[in-house]
Amino acid sequence: MNFVMNLRVMRALIASSFGGTLVACLAGCGFVHDEHLTGPYRLVAVDTPEEMSICYTLEKNDCIGRIPDTVFSVGWNERFIIAKQHPSNNKATTNYFILEIARDSKFAEPNESVTGPLSKSEFEEKLISLGSPQFTRTIEELK
Repeated sequence: MNFVMNLRVMRALIASSFGGTLVACLAGCGFVHDEHLTGPYRLVAVDTPEEMSICYTLEKNDCIGRIPDTVFSVGWNERFIIAKQHPSNNKATTNYFILEIARDSKFAEPNESVTGPLSKSEFEEKLISLGSPQFTRTIEELK
């Protein structure tokens, strides 16, 4: 009888331990925002919306940063991704970035494919010469 009771207690402990681990993983492993943009690129925020950045997706849903936080507006086409960013959520400053998709890969350094931070005038000048896309997605709460 003790053996059967001990077996039941052990099963209950294992089940509750697994459940606790699963809940902890689900709470800590997700993103508060995870949106596919184009190809391997995603707009993600891990813990808070203010961490919004653009990353390059690797295997197993891992992601390597390309444009740092706080990205609040993006646009893209088959050649470029453009982004507006408040550095570290400093809304007094707005930076602009251009990511050239053809120059990027999972092994590339971000500076090989990303131009920026740029001022608004520098960005508009480059935009005209490149024929880049327009901003099509803005996250109002971060603007």
